[in-house]
Amino acid sequence: MGKIMNDREYATPFTILHAVSLLGQKTRLHKFRQAIQRVVKEGHYVVDIGTGSGVLAIFAAKAGAERVTALEINPESLLYAKSAAELNDVEHIIDFFEGSYVDFVPQERADVVICEMLSSMMLIEQQIPASAYAMENILKPGGVLLPEEISVYLVPVECPLLWERFEYEELQFPRVVQTAQENVTRDLANMKMLETFDVQRQSLKGPVDRTLHFRTIEGGTIHGLVGVFESRLYDDIYLHMEDGWKQLFLPLSTPVDLEAGDSFSIRIVYHPGKYDSLSVEVL
Repeated sequence: MGKIMNDREYATPFTILHAVSLLGQKTRLHKFRQAIQRVVKEGHYVVDIGTGSGVLAIFAAKAGAERVTALEINPESLLYAKSAAELNDVEHIIDFFEGSYVDFVPQERADVVICEMLSSMMLIEQQIPASAYAMENILKPGGVLLPEEISVYLVPVECPLLWERFEYEELQFPRVVQTAQENVTRDLANMKMLETFDVQRQSLKGPVDRTLHFRTIEGGTIHGLVGVFESRLYDDIYLHMEDGWKQLFLPLSTPVDLEAGDSFSIRIVYHPGKYDSLSVEVL
């Protein structure tokens, strides 16, 4: 009986499975294709940061780009994207770079840079640092970076289900941010804007450090905050949470009981893209 597996070492497939699962987010893909068709012109050079399945790079090639460079740090995803380029007859247009965006130095500046590493608060994925790098090192002056702007919002919530996830009988575990479905959290105050990232017009290198002031609309126990975002992809094309993203639950260190009408403040500090930099403090 022959060997079923060869001696090749395989990466854990979660990254590629996640990348391919995003192909099911049809409204997200439709909006990106609309935006790419508007900005990519015949003869353009396009760079796609974090290409994943390769779908956005393929959109750019089909829109008329003369050349597309697709960056991907995960080798399994890169192999998949190369196969997708061949299936769609654009392998002669798209070249692939394996590695981090910080290791990529283009021979020429790009007319368009696509960077879709969005997450609920720009906390976990590299959207903001990658966008800053692209503006300084990849995009030509007057070029277009997609998305153009991202706004992050927060709301205090009651959520015993996620709070109790880190307890089992007498055992305790460190609480970390979690994705959350809307039906497991209860808003206790009105949502507030935390930050707007204008990725083409402002410095994106500093931390987010904001104190938000709330008044409870109904009593309850605040277990944490929920973070969501809205993004202007290009012009009048906007991305919303329902286009395929999950909200993010940020647990407090200690729950806080409040009555309806109580006022309170919360300070949030983090470096976008640095998962372990988050600090949430009730003042």
